[in-house]
Amino acid sequence: MGKIETLQQSILDKVQATGEAKVQALQSELADKLAQFKTRLSDQVNQQKDSFNRSQARQFEIRQQSLTNELRNDQLTHKQALLKEMIQGVAPLVNQQDEEEFVKLIRHVLKDINESQSFKLTLGQKSSDKLSQESRAALLKDYPNMEITEANEAGKSGFMLSQAGINLNYFFEDVIQELTPQLLIELEKLLQA
Repeated sequence: MGKIETLQQSILDKVQATGEAKVQALQSELADKLAQFKTRLSDQVNQQKDSFNRSQARQFEIRQQSLTNELRNDQLTHKQALLKEMIQGVAPLVNQQDEEEFVKLIRHVLKDINESQSFKLTLGQKSSDKLSQESRAALLKDYPNMEITEANEAGKSGFMLSQAGINLNYFFEDVIQELTPQLLIELEKLLQA
């Protein structure tokens, strides 16, 4: 009977040893899988954190650029408004020229007119006092086909020449308005220099 018990014990020991070995192998395998899972989970968490941080950084950069653009646009709008105001103040200054300068300007422009055809000089209301009767008579003597209209252009300074349906507009306000975009660019360049 001792041999059977010994055999039984030997079989139990082998089964137990085999079972323990399998359990240890399974535990080791599970521990490896758990470690791999933890590593993958940690990597995923880190990737999500990095992705979130990059996303936040991108959103911050976009917002910062947006605010920078907004500030630049506001400054540009304000600067252009000031420059336009300065430019619009030029017409009254130009209209302050004396009669001699005003007549010189008219004569200079008359070089572009075909003197053999009739043409009309229309004065702006604000400049009508810049052309005395003597100056009018001298212009009419030099340009016999010219008519000077007494119907002054309301609220304007300067003059307009009309010939054969073509108007040469030298009303200071209109000339300045037409030149404003170009003047704004040039003034902007000067301010940046």
